[in-house]
Amino acid sequence: MPRKHPQDRAAVRLLAQLINANWGDSTTQEWLLESLGHILGVEASLLLLLSEDGHKLVIKDCLNGKSLHQYQMQFDGEGGWIEACLHNKEPQCWNTPFALPQMGILGQSLGQPVSSLICAPLLVEDQTLGVLAALNKSQGDFNAHDLELLEHIASGIAHVVHNMRLIQQLKVANADLEVSHWQLLRSRNTLRALFDSLPASIYIIDPKFTLMAVNMYRANQINLPPNRLVGQRCYEVLYQKDDICADCRVLETLREGKTTTRSKRQWNGEDDAQEWEISSFPIYDDQNQVIQAILLEQDVTEKRRLEATLAQSEKLAAVGQLAAGIAHEINNPLTAIIANAQLLQREIQPEDERQELVDLILRAGNRASQVVRNLLDLVRKEQYEFTLTDINETIRQALTFLQHEFITHSVRLVFEAAPDLPRVMASQDHLQGVWLNLITNALDALESGPNEIRITTRQHGNEVRVTVADTGKGIPPERLSRIFEPFYTTKAPGRGTGLGLSVCHRVIKQHGGRILVNSQINVGTQFTVILPIPQ
Repeated sequence: MPRKHPQDRAAVRLLAQLINANWGDSTTQEWLLESLGHILGVEASLLLLLSEDGHKLVIKDCLNGKSLHQYQMQFDGEGGWIEACLHNKEPQCWNTPFALPQMGILGQSLGQPVSSLICAPLLVEDQTLGVLAALNKSQGDFNAHDLELLEHIASGIAHVVHNMRLIQQLKVANADLEVSHWQLLRSRNTLRALFDSLPASIYIIDPKFTLMAVNMYRANQINLPPNRLVGQRCYEVLYQKDDICADCRVLETLREGKTTTRSKRQWNGEDDAQEWEISSFPIYDDQNQVIQAILLEQDVTEKRRLEATLAQSEKLAAVGQLAAGIAHEINNPLTAIIANAQLLQREIQPEDERQELVDLILRAGNRASQVVRNLLDLVRKEQYEFTLTDINETIRQALTFLQHEFITHSVRLVFEAAPDLPRVMASQDHLQGVWLNLITNALDALESGPNEIRITTRQHGNEVRVTVADTGKGIPPERLSRIFEPFYTTKAPGRGTGLGLSVCHRVIKQHGGRILVNSQINVGTQFTVILPIPQ
């Protein structure tokens, strides 16, 4: 386009100013149409913009450069010259008068005759945004140069409008992205707070056992922040091992996608054990392949203790119903047997060989009577007389009854009594019965060879702990969980009734304490009685 022509220079200035104009301001459209009217020398200039959805047409026209009228109406795409320009996407020129109906949608906004018309589509990348039109040339007819100028100006307007819309879309997209960012950030913070606040150990590993995330509860167990743990092998930093834990089942989760659960016992001292339940869950990717695993470690020590207590209570209730029904039926014949055996013992001379038989009857009757008493003691609610009691003294009194047994069995007894041991509220007679039972069981567990029974007392926080340990044959693991059940015994037939430990368990429970047991085959067994110190 030659720059020497006044129209060309004016058009160039218009396009240059249009690039920096604020298209969102209505004065910009008015300035544009007024400038176009001056450049082409026309009575009216019109800018028709299709809405972005393509369903409505906004018409802006400036008549005689004095007033700007804006119209918005439904566009059906048919019926007039302007619609033909939009449809064909080519500039049009008419220099002959025609009726307003031939103008189509443009004619609806004009109140004056049309003697000549040129229009050009607003095209960007083959997309039609609208039409730029000039009407009624003041001098002469529209020529090819006028149409070329209009086409160049329409192209500039199209790019400005297109860029404006892109910028607006970008702003909307950025706003949506910002909202999504904050929503994700809030969701992440919520999940992280939940992850760290759960009272259980949770961590995530990949197939190489590398820690991907660790919650605060698990990190606090080894006194390290979570960010120091991420990226390290779980078995190295959490369990201080050189290889995968022997009983770990997470490989089943990583390889087969299985959910697994296992139990683990952790000793925090000689007689303080924690029970853990460790579960693993798979994490899948978009192809349904396992890429990570979540491990959940829960301390179930109290849960196991409550379950055992509940089971014990249910068993004691059943034994109580049985004992109430048969105790008197057994005691009556036993009384007759023992009384008559005592009469025979007085009448028979000491040197008579039948005296041994009578003694056997008496011992058997007394033993049966003791079994019945133990059974009744197990289930009935006895009246305990609690007083401040010296635990060491109750153990010494119990040992005086068993001195002969230690000598007979050639057992080394070690009693390590803690000095200044706090007194506890207890029933002395009942506690002596507990010590006698535990020590007797320890003697029965010993086999041939040098043996030892070690009794220790000590203070542990707000508790007094009494440990009775032997070097006997031990209790098989499958039987260890049942030793406090009524009538259950690990002794040979005829050597135990299965009521001793049940009675001990009930007595210690009445004192607000508990009994722990740890046993290993061919190493020995250790019972720990824990009693609270009054505050």
